[in-house]
Amino acid sequence: MFEDVYAEFERLRRRILREFDRLLAEVSSYRADWSPDGRLQPLYTVYEYPDRYVVLVDLPAADTSTITVTATRTALSIEAKLERDINLEDIYGTVVGREVKVDHYKHTIPLPEDADPEGIRVNVKPSKIIEIVIPRRAGRS
Repeated sequence: MFEDVYAEFERLRRRILREFDRLLAEVSSYRADWSPDGRLQPLYTVYEYPDRYVVLVDLPAADTSTITVTATRTALSIEAKLERDINLEDIYGTVVGREVKVDHYKHTIPLPEDADPEGIRVNVKPSKIIEIVIPRRAGRS
């Protein structure tokens, strides 16, 4: 009888460990697109061409007069205020047990080694898609 109880306990222990591993993997893969300090992370895509990189950044509800794009040798930073604050509780119900308002976009994208931030060009489209063209340095690809 003791063996049966031990076998059942062991079966339950393994099941709990498997479930814990599954939940941990699920939580580890989660990437928050917002933070409690009011920041939203915009969606973006980077395209690579032989002579340049093109970064498209989607900034819905952004106040286009507040968009700033800065580049260093290693990173591209994008910031913009929203046209109005958005209360995530209004959209999703209770979020993390308290009210969360977002009021701006902010994100930093790492740049490849051969990107030349000196020649950056930024085009704000009416759809609030930002096109950022970053040339590649000559002789490096």
